[in-house]
Amino acid sequence: MTRWRLCQRLAAWGIGTVAILFFLQRVVANASAMPHIAWDARAFVAAAATVGLALASIYLGATAWWLLVIDQGIRRPWRRLVSLFTISQFGKYLPGNVGQFVGRVVMARGVDIPVPATLATLVTETLWNVGTGLGVSALAAYAFLDGRAPWWPRGLDGAWLCALFVALLAIPWLGIAGTRHLPPRLLNRFPAAAHLRPPTFGVAARVSLLFLANYGCMGGALCMQAAAFFGAPAIPWLEAAGFCAIAWLAGYLLPGAPAGLGVREGVLLALLAPTTGESTAIALGITLRLGATIADIMAFAAGWLMRHLDNRQHKRG
Repeated sequence: MTRWRLCQRLAAWGIGTVAILFFLQRVVANASAMPHIAWDARAFVAAAATVGLALASIYLGATAWWLLVIDQGIRRPWRRLVSLFTISQFGKYLPGNVGQFVGRVVMARGVDIPVPATLATLVTETLWNVGTGLGVSALAAYAFLDGRAPWWPRGLDGAWLCALFVALLAIPWLGIAGTRHLPPRLLNRFPAAAHLRPPTFGVAARVSLLFLANYGCMGGALCMQAAAFFGAPAIPWLEAAGFCAIAWLAGYLLPGAPAGLGVREGVLLALLAPTTGESTAIALGITLRLGATIADIMAFAAGWLMRHLDNRQHKRG
């Protein structure tokens, strides 16, 4: 490991540790004022629905990756790649927050998907996640901050935000085009360079819709938990989706925090506290994390079962 990579890793771990400690400190400070969940029928329905939305978010991401693999000219059954995705996705809970990517590369190789092709899909997937997440965040910021925040840029109206949203969705094309124009000595270090190309328009449109639906599911879970669990003031769905997108991106892009632990909760705390109060924002961070973790476990179990049945069927054939 080079000194530069060691410094990067230590910095990432340091930031992740600070984020976790900050959130824990706020939990302790607000322990006496933490709201309790009234477990009535409405709360149970909301709990089941939020786990269902978290599961839907996982399968939306898996389907988007399946489409990107097809765009590489590699056709594999949806069920096989979804099981691979859901199993490897659990690796995000390992230290470093990159285990899911390593696991996907290794498992994809087991179904005859070349490593460079898998790496190319991971790069495109990351660019798309960032682009759609920033786009949703920008629209939510305009809808709920314009005219209310003194720092909001003057003249940035709905038309400009819509144009910005479309531009952010074009991030994958721009990123891929920029990568392909790097000097040859840098491209040779990146094994996916030969497979990295802009996806077709049809695939791009479907993947964009899937990622937008993904953030919509996150926002829906936040809205339901806030109302049903804690009786918090109504949070508009677009605002909730934008807040979840910002928090998710923060945890996704910071490699030191396993599954974005502490980072996402800290960002949600900062964003939600002015509306719900600090103690409720902390409680929401905890309950949303619990719902997402339960969904990850269920998706992992379903993926393992699908993979087991698929292997047994293959042996019989």
